[in-house]
Amino acid sequence: MKIQVNDEKIVLYLYDYFFKSTEKDTITKEIKRIFIKLIHNYRFKIGGIYEVLVYENLSYGTILEIEKVEELLFNPDLIDIKVRVIKNQDFYFKTDDYFIISNYDNIYYKDNYFYLKLTSDINVTSLIEYGSIEYNLDDEIKKMQIISKSK
Repeated sequence: MKIQVNDEKIVLYLYDYFFKSTEKDTITKEIKRIFIKLIHNYRFKIGGIYEVLVYENLSYGTILEIEKVEELLFNPDLIDIKVRVIKNQDFYFKTDDYFIISNYDNIYYKDNYFYLKLTSDINVTSLIEYGSIEYNLDDEIKKMQIISKSK
């Protein structure tokens, strides 16, 4: 698991298809357990209303994007979450070094970065130190120049 914190947003990269159930109530309970781990194990100060976007990809795993929506004035330690699940989201490996990914297909280019569409035959753990995982790029990918395409 990788944790990235930006302003009021927490992004968790879970390198596995995390939620085995498709039931929203079950997913919400699992997310509550994740919040408890963030508070107890990582000492996060969490309280208020949060929106949690769950991006799932069978080839890569699950990414949770947790964003604080509102403070609770009367109960600052209380947590309320709204969950939205996006299934079959395409994930991309982003790097500035083309030669790391040159042996693969489905490579896109934009603004001095190369984007490799992640599929089940790509070992992400061997690449991750040379770049980052990007998601929610559906509109952006259409504007990018494709360098190599699947045969």
